[in-house]
Amino acid sequence: MDQQEIKLPSVGRIVHYFPVNDKHCQADTATVLPATVVQVFGSRINLSVTTMNPDGIQVLRYSVPHESTVTRDIDGKAAEPGYWAWPEIK
Repeated sequence: MDQQEIKLPSVGRIVHYFPVNDKHCQADTATVLPATVVQVFGSRINLSVTTMNPDGIQVLRYSVPHESTVTRDIDGKAAEPGYWAWPEIK
């Protein structure tokens, strides 16, 4: 999916943040966390991530890529510190 196909969120929308090697967001061992969009620029966004971290429940993440544009290693695991995606509707 290229950048033009990504449905970009507006400020205030809730998206999912997937922490990858992010010690501040993985204190509760979560694989996905709710995040509020703070700023949008291109396919990257700034987020205020809600965590269960005892050091503070709000963590800011800057220039977070969309899941479709994240760099992945040979095993398919995300190589960046985290990425965002729209919540899946089930």
